[in-house]
Amino acid sequence: MPSKQTAAGAVDILSIEHVISAYYDITHGVGLAVLTPAWMSYVLSDTTAPRLARFAREVFGVEEADNRKAAELGIQKVRAFNQSLEMPATLSEAGVPEDLFDEMASEAVRTSAIASRAYVKLDISDVKQILLSCR
Repeated sequence: MPSKQTAAGAVDILSIEHVISAYYDITHGVGLAVLTPAWMSYVLSDTTAPRLARFAREVFGVEEADNRKAAELGIQKVRAFNQSLEMPATLSEAGVPEDLFDEMASEAVRTSAIASRAYVKLDISDVKQILLSCR
């Protein structure tokens, strides 16, 4: 995972989802439901744990004091929430095969600022790993 982090700039997960929606007939919400917990897990580190923990505490009422544990609980809560809405949990469930993951990862980086101005900077290999984790 990249180590450089900024607070401003491109919204990482939206940039990846826009490419998937451009290639396949899925709604933006379905793409985000699949990608968001995978992205959160991928970028979780000592640096990002406080912000992800804050999200877990403020959105889902997680009471865990340890930031990393709270962030992990938040990711679980996102998955459970999506499941409660009967959203697909994987890209394959959403009708997205993995045959174009390389191309989509490249396009996500090429058409956005996720490699230079994102919360956690992502390169092509990072995006592909996120996509692979969503299979």
